[in-house]
Amino acid sequence: MLHKFAYIENNLIGLIILAVIFINMKYKRKRIKCDEKLFLVLIASNSVIMVLNILINIMDGHRGFILRELNIFLTTIYFILNAVPYLAWSLYVDFYIHRDVKRVKSMFPILSAPAIISAVLSIASIFNGAIFFIDKNNVYNRGNLFEINAIIYYSYFIYTYIQIIANRKNVRKKDYYSLLIFAVLPAIAGLMQIFSFGRSYIWLGVSISALIIFINIQNNEINRDYLTGLYNRRQLDRYLKSIIRERRQSESILLIMMDINDFKKINDRYGHIEGDRALKRVSDILMDSFRREDFISRYAGDEFVAILKLENKECKECTETIINRIRNNFDDFNKSNEKPYDIKMGIGYDIYDPKLKMGADEFIKHVDALMYKDKEEIKLAG
Repeated sequence: MLHKFAYIENNLIGLIILAVIFINMKYKRKRIKCDEKLFLVLIASNSVIMVLNILINIMDGHRGFILRELNIFLTTIYFILNAVPYLAWSLYVDFYIHRDVKRVKSMFPILSAPAIISAVLSIASIFNGAIFFIDKNNVYNRGNLFEINAIIYYSYFIYTYIQIIANRKNVRKKDYYSLLIFAVLPAIAGLMQIFSFGRSYIWLGVSISALIIFINIQNNEINRDYLTGLYNRRQLDRYLKSIIRERRQSESILLIMMDINDFKKINDRYGHIEGDRALKRVSDILMDSFRREDFISRYAGDEFVAILKLENKECKECTETIINRIRNNFDDFNKSNEKPYDIKMGIGYDIYDPKLKMGADEFIKHVDALMYKDKEEIKLAG
């Protein structure tokens, strides 16, 4: 009986940790980033698993046809979901390292395969007791193939550790050790649970590790502009230097710099609060103008920068399309805008030429000059 209370207590502690994290999550941006979505999947699936864990433990050993059938159903769902937090963590780390949404999407079917196998075995266990079975006394028992699930879960740990270590040069030292430490608690807790039947440690370990991720996400907020939710200058400098250094030969880097024309007039005529609203509207329009994997930042004041990675074969065709889409989106906004002012953007852009061997700062300065040239042309035409 005491071990049942300890079982429930461990899961309740884990749920409290996840509840505290969820309450403190503040996603005010219109578009939640890929890593944040994966984190939400991790804590949501872990929460459901722990709730199921508590319910299963309460019903365990209590006889009755309905209770036994409910126990079988909940235990099946429990095992189906078991691989989801590991899958979410693996994808989270992949995105954290490569910052590539396309890669995450392409990796998802591959990394989902072990979780699907685990789900199939769990469903099959209703009939053959392979992973688990509930006996006539409504008591949970491990099946003969229970260890297969453990192998599946640890395959995620192994794969992800290989990813982290192999790409350690692409990760800041502090983040590198945080990513490594994240899996330690669940791994140790999993081993304890395997060799200590009837005890529950692993999901508490995952909850504590989720807290580590949350702290990491909070640290990443330092790299965001408070007003617009876009990346800030600090993160822009770091990102641009990184992609120039790691650029593939088949890849082009497009940098777009944008500035609000006559922004000072908006502030002077309508006040700084309205000026802030205009900046927020610009950030919303820009987020609607680019892909999820594109990098958008507030550079300074009313200046914004977007960085896109394009395949060489699509680069020339896409660039004009992208610029036209930005201009059209602002034109559409101005047509429907109820405010007594329009938002018009000066836009400068260019594709990074590795032959010129420009550094990140030089490249920004170069595109900045093109933007001011565009602003002058707009004034002359206006």
